[in-house]
Amino acid sequence: MRIARLGVVGLAALAAACGGDEKPAQYRVGGTVTGLSGGGLGLRLNGAESLTRQSDGPFTFEQRLDDKSAYTVTVNTQPAEQDCTVEGGTGKVAGADVTSVQVRCATKTYTVGGTVEGVRGTLVLGLEGGEQLSVTQAGRFTFTTKRPKGGAYTVSVATAPQGQRCTVTSGSGTVAGNVEGISVRCLDWFDLVSTQAATGVIGQVDFDTSTANQNQGAGPGRGTLNGPFGNPALANGRLYVTDQNSNRVLGFTGIPAADGAEAAFVLGQTSFTSTTYGAGQAALDTPAGLSSDGTLVAVADKANSRVLLYTTPPTSTEARPARVIGQPTFEANTAQCDQKSLNFPEGVFVGHGKLLVADTASSRVLVWNTLPTTNEAPADLVLGQVSFTTCAENDADGENGTDANPSASTLWNPTGVWTDGRRLVVADNFNNRVLVWNQFPTRNGQPADVVLGQASFTTNAAATTQSGLSAPTAVTSTGLQFLVADNGNNRVLVWNQYPTTPGAPADLVLGQPDFTTAYTYDPTTVGSNPSARSLQQPSGLLLAWPHLLVSDTKNNRVLVFQSR
Repeated sequence: MRIARLGVVGLAALAAACGGDEKPAQYRVGGTVTGLSGGGLGLRLNGAESLTRQSDGPFTFEQRLDDKSAYTVTVNTQPAEQDCTVEGGTGKVAGADVTSVQVRCATKTYTVGGTVEGVRGTLVLGLEGGEQLSVTQAGRFTFTTKRPKGGAYTVSVATAPQGQRCTVTSGSGTVAGNVEGISVRCLDWFDLVSTQAATGVIGQVDFDTSTANQNQGAGPGRGTLNGPFGNPALANGRLYVTDQNSNRVLGFTGIPAADGAEAAFVLGQTSFTSTTYGAGQAALDTPAGLSSDGTLVAVADKANSRVLLYTTPPTSTEARPARVIGQPTFEANTAQCDQKSLNFPEGVFVGHGKLLVADTASSRVLVWNTLPTTNEAPADLVLGQVSFTTCAENDADGENGTDANPSASTLWNPTGVWTDGRRLVVADNFNNRVLVWNQFPTRNGQPADVVLGQASFTTNAAATTQSGLSAPTAVTSTGLQFLVADNGNNRVLVWNQYPTTPGAPADLVLGQPDFTTAYTYDPTTVGSNPSARSLQQPSGLLLAWPHLLVSDTKNNRVLVFQSR
C-alpha cells in the first residue's frame, strides 16, 4: 500500500514537472494616439477597462490578456470637437504584447444642407470653397464637404433650372453644429415682352377669326368655344377650359400643339353638340373659373351658385364630381348669403390645402382652411364682409348697405383669387382694383395690405395707365411674377416682381401696344380683326411653364403664349 501511495505521489510530481498546471502566458494591449488636441479621449478594452489620454503618444491598457484571446479596443469618449477612430482595434493576442492599435483623431466637422422647394429640372448649388451639388427634385440636400465648428459657410445658386429663378434663404453663417436650415426656393420665370404674339389658339382655327363656335351653323363641336370665361386648369397632363355660353367644360389631352385642336371629352353635357343648362351632378349652368392642385379639380358653376369638386381629375365625359360646395345637394341651386351658401361665384382656387371661392354676387371671398370632405361644408373665413350673413358691396360697417367709398376690407363683385399659401390676392372687379394680403388672413373682414389699380383703398375709378385697372377679372402669380387679366382694358398686365407697394406700375402689357390704349383688335394695325397679339375682355389666366394661357372671352378663344 505504501509503495502504491508513493507511486501516485510520484506521478503527480512528474505531471507537475512536465507543466500540467502551468498557466497560459499573458500579454498587454496598446498602440499609439495621433492628432489629439485638447485631451479628453477615452478608450476601452473589451468593453471593460478604460483609460484616458490627454495628448498624442503610446498607450497601454493595464489588463493582461491570455495568449490567443480576442481583444477589441473602442473609443469610449470623444474629445471636444474631435472625432477619433480606431484602426487595427480588433484581433487575437499572438505570443507578444499588442502595440499596433492606431487611434487617429481629427477636428470634428459638420454637414451643410437644407431644403429645396419647387425645383423643376436640374439645380446646381455651390458651397464656397469649390463643391457643387446637383439637385433634381424637391426635398432635403446635403453637401459632401463638411465644415468645423466656428467655420464660415456660404451656399449660392450656381445654375438655376431652365425657366426658373431660385433664391437662397439663410445661405451663409458660422457653423455651430450640423447646418440644416438653408432654404432654396425655385419659381417659374416667364420671359415675356410687351405686345408679344401668341403661339397657339384654342377654340378657333386661326388668329384672325373670333366668332362663337367658329360660326358653325350646327352649333358647338369638339374644338369650338362660345364665351370661355375664367381660369383654365391643368391636372395630370389634361387641360380643362370653361365654355361658359355652352354650359360645359372641355377637356384636352395636354396643351394643344395645333390651332383649333379638338377636345378629348366634355363635362356638363352628354355630347359635344349639346348646350343644355341645368343642375344635378352631371350638368352645368354658366360655368366660370376652374382650378386644380393636381389632384382635385374645382369648377365654379356660376348660375347654380355652387362649386363642384372632382376628387380625381376627370378623363371622360362620364366623369362626375364627388362633392358640391354652396348647396346641400347636387340638385339644389338656390343662392343665399350664409356660411354654407354661394351666390353666383365666378372664381375658385384650390391648393396648399385650402379652397378659396370668389362669391361674386355676395361681394365676398370665402375660405376653407382645409379641403372640404362633405357637401355644403361651411367656410372657415370670410373676406370683404364683417360676417357670413352680410353680403352688400363695399359694406365696411356690416349694415347691409353700400358705403360711400370702398376700403381695405371691402369688396365689390370679386371674380378672381390666388394664393401661394403665404399670401392672398383678389381681383376686386367692380372696384377696378386688385387687393393683396401680405400674410394669409386669419380673421373675418381682415383688411388688405396693398392695393393695385388705385392710388389708395378709398378710390375705385377705372383707368387705362401703367398702374390703372378697369374691371380686373383674374389674377395669378409664380410667386415672383404677377399677372392680372385687365378685362375692361382688353389686356393682361405683368409685374416681373411681386408688387408690395400701393399702385405699383406693371412692367409689361399683352394685348396692347402700350399702357394707355385699350383696342379690341390687332394692336399693331388697329384694324377690325383680332390677331395673335390682340385681346378682347380677357377673363382667365393659367401659368404652365413654358406656356401662359389667356381666356380671351369676347374673341371666343383661349390664346397660348410661350416663354421665349
